[in-house]
Amino acid sequence: MKITFIADTHYYSKTLGTSGKAYELRSGSDQKCLAETAEIIDAAFDKIANSDTDAVFILGDVSNDGEMVSHLEFREKLYKLKEKKPVYLITATHDWCCDENPRRFDGDNTFYDVPVMKSADLPEFYKDFGPAQAADSFITDIGTICYTVNLSDKVRVLCLNDDKNENGHAGFTPECRKWIVKQLKKAEEDGALIIGIEHHLLVPHVSPLITGGSTCVENREETASFFADNGLKYMFVGHSHIQNTDYFASPAGKKITEVNVGSLVGYPAPIVNVTVNSDNTLYYEVDYLEKFTLNGREVDARRFLAQHACNLIFNLTKCRSRQDFVERAQALQLNGEKLGKFWFLLKPFVRKIDTALVWDVYKFLRALGLAKGVSRADAMQFRYKPLREMIGEIWLSILDGSIITHPRNSAYYRVVMCAMSAPSRLFKNNDDFRKLALAADNILTGGEINNQHAVI
Repeated sequence: MKITFIADTHYYSKTLGTSGKAYELRSGSDQKCLAETAEIIDAAFDKIANSDTDAVFILGDVSNDGEMVSHLEFREKLYKLKEKKPVYLITATHDWCCDENPRRFDGDNTFYDVPVMKSADLPEFYKDFGPAQAADSFITDIGTICYTVNLSDKVRVLCLNDDKNENGHAGFTPECRKWIVKQLKKAEEDGALIIGIEHHLLVPHVSPLITGGSTCVENREETASFFADNGLKYMFVGHSHIQNTDYFASPAGKKITEVNVGSLVGYPAPIVNVTVNSDNTLYYEVDYLEKFTLNGREVDARRFLAQHACNLIFNLTKCRSRQDFVERAQALQLNGEKLGKFWFLLKPFVRKIDTALVWDVYKFLRALGLAKGVSRADAMQFRYKPLREMIGEIWLSILDGSIITHPRNSAYYRVVMCAMSAPSRLFKNNDDFRKLALAADNILTGGEINNQHAVI
């Protein structure tokens, strides 16, 4: 059996605005695309429809911010895909706009008067994409649905909505956990493999600095142990918008492997194809959207999405005034007014990122006595490489699960690790700086498990 997983489609209706200063600030603050979601999703759905997969699962945040118009337009695309493939989905917090902040954009103005979907209305609205086919289901305290779907006598998928636990954070209430245990036990009794899906992470992929905190369920280790100890071996999640695979071992020695599926509408637009083997192992292979049609012309998806993703981190370096800096920082949900007070100090640094070479950074670190672990010959290999280019490469590696890896014995690895380890050498008692160096190692090498294809 072959199953396809995609995540975080964040469908955005063009009726909400796709031009003007307000929209550009919003779009420029996001790794995923907004105005182009329809075209990207159409191309991805067409690719999936013409594949040999047996079923498609969407791992939550199907709409941009719960806008009713976005849900209505996205559902039409689901019905079209359903003509070719069975489609199942779970919803997540963006599908009912948990922050009550839906927006539309017109010129310089942002409006907050957009009708949104209520959480309790989602199961009925998307009933044809899982709930109506469920073998068993559970309605949560906020009206969303968890359900089990039997793909065959031997393969089941446990589809979980983890929007809120009893504390109001991501996770599951005690009553929901009882239902989950019931599903896991029944699968074991029936001799069936059960695969789990939810939106939030159980494991802080790459590093807790990148995917910790609210990116994971509350009490993540206890929750991961709950699933592992009750027999769940595989979980597929979204939310972080990165492609990565990791695992967790409970104190009892039970292991659960988690595949974090990146956003379909942001770089690198992953489509994760999973083959269920006869021994109940899974082989996954990550495919990527190659192209889509935009304004009547064919677009290289990887190049377009990579450029958009890099703009997210480089928009601040383009700032040429304090006001511009404040507006762009606020769009990134930073405290723009507070940071703006230091614009006169930040301006030279911000502009230097656009003009500096990797060699300049090496010379600076060497002058401070922090260029340990890297030789002059190593640095010379990148003498004319723009710093901006290397930063962009590392950022894309975080998102795509290190499609391009750098072995620990390579000059590229030593140069980057020299810079990333410098803060921990200066502040030896700072645990976050030590984690930063470990994260850099994970990003450069790709981590313990191959994020592009592996048997798990």
